[in-house]
Amino acid sequence: MRFPRKTLQALGLSLFAAFGIHAAAAAGDFPSQPIKLVVVYQAGGANDIVARVLAERMTATLGQPVMVLNKPGASGAIGAQFVAGSPADGHTVLMGGMPLVVARAMYAQPPVDFEKSLAPVGKAVNLSMVLVARQAFPGKTFGEAVEMERAKPGSVSMAVTASTYEFYHARINKLARTEILKVPYSGVPAAMQDLNGNRVDLLIDTLAAQKPFIDGGSSRPLAVFGERRLAALPEVPTLSELGLKGFTDQPYVGMLVPKGTPQAAVRRLNEALNEALARPDVRERMDKLGLAVAPGTPEAFLKEMKADSDRFVEVGAQAGIEKQQ
Repeated sequence: MRFPRKTLQALGLSLFAAFGIHAAAAAGDFPSQPIKLVVVYQAGGANDIVARVLAERMTATLGQPVMVLNKPGASGAIGAQFVAGSPADGHTVLMGGMPLVVARAMYAQPPVDFEKSLAPVGKAVNLSMVLVARQAFPGKTFGEAVEMERAKPGSVSMAVTASTYEFYHARINKLARTEILKVPYSGVPAAMQDLNGNRVDLLIDTLAAQKPFIDGGSSRPLAVFGERRLAALPEVPTLSELGLKGFTDQPYVGMLVPKGTPQAAVRRLNEALNEALARPDVRERMDKLGLAVAPGTPEAFLKEMKADSDRFVEVGAQAGIEKQQ
């Protein structure tokens, strides 16, 4: 049976209008259930702190509970794989960043490819990094630590709690010509317990997580990352000042969702994230922790992650760091 052309056009317009109404309704319905905000590290680290501050504010904006879910393990891969394999409906969100970015430089086959498996929501904050030593460590400066290690290779140990820090550990060894022993940990709390117990010597961590320990005397800063010294630690030199050129990294953390999540849900999450970051109380809290809020678009976050991923691959190759199989 053949329909007149005008009838088919009218039917097409009706279906298009109906689809548009349905899509608008779907966008308006999001979120329709509580949102899981997955942190790939144990509670107490910078990612966890940022996630809990933002979850509280985003809950009020979205009208649904935003619940922080800690899924540590495998240098962040377990949590990232959990989110990548979740329904692409916007109700499961990853708090991630640098572990995804350095994965291509670290592994021949990355556990999660952020371009293939995830979609960005937006950056949240830029992190400040610090290299600390246990309080009783004989080396009072980074230079003294290097001298100790060169005199007796393998005598100095470093706690490594994430793939990003594993990459930094390898770069320090290459550039400083040392053989600092890598000691893997599932998270900062366990590493700090051994640092305080004099069972490990050094630790790379965020200033946000380390500031209470530094202020309390449990750890001692030897160097900071970045192009310039930190306002919170003005007497502590940068690694670049100490001769390790190229340590100008500005790590960050943001939010991502499973690939294929509807754009309406991504935009709504981005709006809620940026609204939270714009709040004076959130900015003040982050500033005290040595974190710089960095609101933006999903597109800008993806562009930055891709550029940094390419840069880390190049840096790793130049440093002679072999990719893990």
